[in-house]
Amino acid sequence: METIDLRPLSLGELLDRTFSLYKKYFWVFVGIMAVPAAFTIPANILILSAEGSFMTFTPGRPPAFPAPGYIAGVILGYMAFLGIFMVVYSIAIGAATCAVADAYLGRPSTVRGAYGRIRAKFWKLIGVVLVILIRVLGAFLLILSAAGGIVVAITFASGQRNNPIIVALMMLLFLFVYVVALVFCVWFALRYTVSIPILMIENLGVQATIRRSVFLTRGRRGHIFLGLLVATIIAYVGNLLLEGPFTIAAMVEAMRGQWPFWLAPTSAVAGAIGGAITGPIALIVTVLLYYDTRIRKEAFDLQFMISSLDRPAPAAETVSPA
Repeated sequence: METIDLRPLSLGELLDRTFSLYKKYFWVFVGIMAVPAAFTIPANILILSAEGSFMTFTPGRPPAFPAPGYIAGVILGYMAFLGIFMVVYSIAIGAATCAVADAYLGRPSTVRGAYGRIRAKFWKLIGVVLVILIRVLGAFLLILSAAGGIVVAITFASGQRNNPIIVALMMLLFLFVYVVALVFCVWFALRYTVSIPILMIENLGVQATIRRSVFLTRGRRGHIFLGLLVATIIAYVGNLLLEGPFTIAAMVEAMRGQWPFWLAPTSAVAGAIGGAITGPIALIVTVLLYYDTRIRKEAFDLQFMISSLDRPAPAAETVSPA
């Protein structure tokens, strides 16, 4: 097994190691993320075709909108897709976590091996994802509901509910609370950043995984936020370079009153390729942040070194010592 340099990482070192692993195991990571990326192609074709119906118009004529039934069908179909996609993407995140952990600790990493480890932890994985979604979305909706109630109460209590100035002020107040709620929920969600690495590597229960993620991220959320922010920006720019030309082409063709049949599938495939290529970056950062927090709080680097001295090299199926 190759020499492993485990130590606390600055933001620059974190990103440097991220791209080192990304470059070295490029096809493994892209192969893992290609599964959820390919899954998005049919849904994106449907959405892009629907957008084409809205965007296409002929100068001098009113735009032709799809029938309400068609719009409702698209919305319901996309909501069903989101539910299935959440499951597929969660599996891919779990597999990518195993692949990154193996790569980081100098063990063999393959697409098949990474996905093979999901089977025993599938329901725990779905449980962790659902708990996080419920907590974050619940907090967001609770804040918005409270803000909406306060705005309505103030409006009616003032007796000026028909006054456009009062209505505009209340709308601005609600918009401000909406932004505050988003910021709070992002900060709140950072507590759960390393939940999936904990589950896949330490194999805890759902609630124990959540509690441990909260413990490990305590006092480290600023560092975690910056790391994920940079990774997300890099991934977004890369994806934009692949999808941007098709977006521009769509707008130009719509202005001309036409929507080429090839545009939706080509754009969807380009988006899927972009997702497969750029998607692993944030996942690699997340796993490295998990190890970084363990090194800082639990001296994982010393634990790993002692474990390596006291026992034979772990088999490829083992992600990390408990």
